[in-house]
Amino acid sequence: MDFDWSPEEIAFRDEVRAFIASEMTPEVAGSIFIDTPARIEFVTKMAERGWLGMGFPEKYGGSPNPFPLAQFILNAELDRAGGPIIGKNVGTIASTIYNVASEEMKLDFLPKIFRNEGQWAITYSEPNAGTDLGSMQCRAVDKGDHFEVTGMKHYITSAHFCRWHWMALRTDPDAPKHKGISIFIVDHDTPGLSLSPMNTLGREGTTHRTNQVFFDKMIIPRERLVGEQNKGFYYMMQALDYERFAILSFASRVRRFNKIVNFYKAADYGGEKPAEDPVTRRALARMAARVEVGTMLERLAICAAQEEVPDVEAAMNKAWGASIGDEFAQLGLDLMGPFGGLWGGEHSAFDGKLADEYLMAGHARVAAGGVDTSKSIIARRLLGLPNALGKPELPAR
Repeated sequence: MDFDWSPEEIAFRDEVRAFIASEMTPEVAGSIFIDTPARIEFVTKMAERGWLGMGFPEKYGGSPNPFPLAQFILNAELDRAGGPIIGKNVGTIASTIYNVASEEMKLDFLPKIFRNEGQWAITYSEPNAGTDLGSMQCRAVDKGDHFEVTGMKHYITSAHFCRWHWMALRTDPDAPKHKGISIFIVDHDTPGLSLSPMNTLGREGTTHRTNQVFFDKMIIPRERLVGEQNKGFYYMMQALDYERFAILSFASRVRRFNKIVNFYKAADYGGEKPAEDPVTRRALARMAARVEVGTMLERLAICAAQEEVPDVEAAMNKAWGASIGDEFAQLGLDLMGPFGGLWGGEHSAFDGKLADEYLMAGHARVAAGGVDTSKSIIARRLLGLPNALGKPELPAR
């Protein structure tokens, strides 16, 4: 296996880096979300260059000569720079629409995504259906030419600035739980849809908003049904496979780890240099090796995606990446002692960002189905281990 980028890939990466260097401003940096006018304008400039659709056919707003790895290179460089990323809209939603939606839906929505005409919310979770999405109960009642929805979702992160919801709803309450769910594309301004904010733990100015979403006799036209009715669970699983490696890049974890390393290289406490301490050096060296493994697992998932939906590879990337994020947040706090947990003051680490990382590390362990779900996928689909009923679901690869 050749782990090096091709000349074409390196040239595109350098072009993206030059764009980021010239266009990234303080108003754009600091968030992965495309949630402010400055960040929308920044991503639209990339859309105008044709970058968002480079991995897709020209008939859907993509490229005359599709460059599949472009979206991953672009997302990685954005994540490395601490800017808004395109992984959810392009890597997850567009990829799943391209694989499972009708021709009419592809022609309608893919060009809009590639022109950055609006943001998306992934609207799955319910109070009793988080990692176990098959247990969702929010109903979409079939009324013939439309579906009617009354109920709620929660922890919907982008709902307060999205234009569309990629929404999973139960359409057959009598079917086995994994066979009665459908996927819909829902306009955010649909009558009957409303929000209530849910703010996550964090210091003032860094708190991340998520949302409860309520439906009161909301109408969804039948033409907004994605793919086949009652096949939505399988479409969700495909979207989650993409989400486990295409939304966030491992580059962000490399960036965070390098901050810790660079801090220790420069630290000097009255002549005492932590970088010369063998315990510290050993801990950082061990983590450096684990970070490199994460980089290779991500590249494996990206390469596998060129042939098929990479379920096992994406699960390995998710399980490893989320665990590593948690580990080096804890490592940083351990090495820096009481100063690592400070949000401000002259002794705080990285202007308090290490404490923020620690608080958010738990989120990564449960997002996109979570680490435990990813390990289960690896066990069953790669190793052929039995499921809860004692039967192998699939032969081991």
